[in-house]
Amino acid sequence: MSSPVLTALDRRNFLRSVGLCGIAGMQINGLAGFSELAMVQGAASSNQLSKPLTIWGIPASPSVVFARAVASQALLPFASDVKFDVWKSTDQMRAGVATGKFELFATSSYAAANFHNRGAGTTLVNVVTWGLLYLMARNDSVRCVVDLAGKHVLLSNKNEAPDLLFHLVLKWAGLKPGKDVKLDYVGSPGEAVPLYLSGRADVVLLHEPAATAALMRAQEEKKPLRRALDITELYGALTGRKPRIPQVGLAVNAEFLDKHPDIVTATHSACVEAVAWTLAHNDEAAELASRKLRLPAPVIAKSLPYIRLDALSAKEAQEDIELYFDNLMSLDPAIVGGKKPDASFYWG
Repeated sequence: MSSPVLTALDRRNFLRSVGLCGIAGMQINGLAGFSELAMVQGAASSNQLSKPLTIWGIPASPSVVFARAVASQALLPFASDVKFDVWKSTDQMRAGVATGKFELFATSSYAAANFHNRGAGTTLVNVVTWGLLYLMARNDSVRCVVDLAGKHVLLSNKNEAPDLLFHLVLKWAGLKPGKDVKLDYVGSPGEAVPLYLSGRADVVLLHEPAATAALMRAQEEKKPLRRALDITELYGALTGRKPRIPQVGLAVNAEFLDKHPDIVTATHSACVEAVAWTLAHNDEAAELASRKLRLPAPVIAKSLPYIRLDALSAKEAQEDIELYFDNLMSLDPAIVGGKKPDASFYWG
């Protein structure tokens, strides 16, 4: 399946399209299939794992989905001990993949593709969150991308997806990073928040839950702060598609998928149910993940409306994923391992 990368845009139409400011309503696709989960459970009792089954989440708000998938007990027919945990750093996640310790684990879609292309045998099971990146400002001086000209932007995660997505938006607006816009990098969103609130830079690029944490802290300190631009809305306007970026999902290693395809199917179905439940129970979902994420439950709960939860199998999401990879690769092919993954990467 081919997904043409954006190589040229009509500047006038682009400027008109990115005149969208503020946060548009979130579009969540319809969720299906708790009956599928029940069918899979019925066939599981004779194939229980002899060891604990751990679902590894990412250190961010989307992990509420995996926490709920475990807490729902939907996977107990497959293992008597099912756990939810969170990897703390990308180094830990990479090590877990390399050693085989991480069998079912949440990760960014591009990282999963990188593992796959480098021979790890990683398969992407699903995508659960579709855009959670925001440009925050103290005032209304930034309403459109072109307003960033001459601004000082604080951001983190250099050369990773948030950074590359921001570069794409600037490129499509005709702005050159480092020339038209000053970029100021720090190590993590956790570092960026206090630095920005102390007065550094004009605007700050944050993903959730850091954006929500910044808003809550600014309110406590009686400092102005607003969501100036939604990067996902801009990406959708520029690609001509819906405002959806397939950012984070569940992946599985090759050995586990080969030996336990029924568990993989059940886990995806549990994620579908977990998204539906989370959308209806933000506070309860936040409580489930709070301890492992080491974040206050109110921060997680308030961030959930801004992370576009929707669980689709990787196969269902393949067209969006390939377009996303095309655009990331236009800036840095190495981010996905130098090429788009083949069809075996997409489960479903």
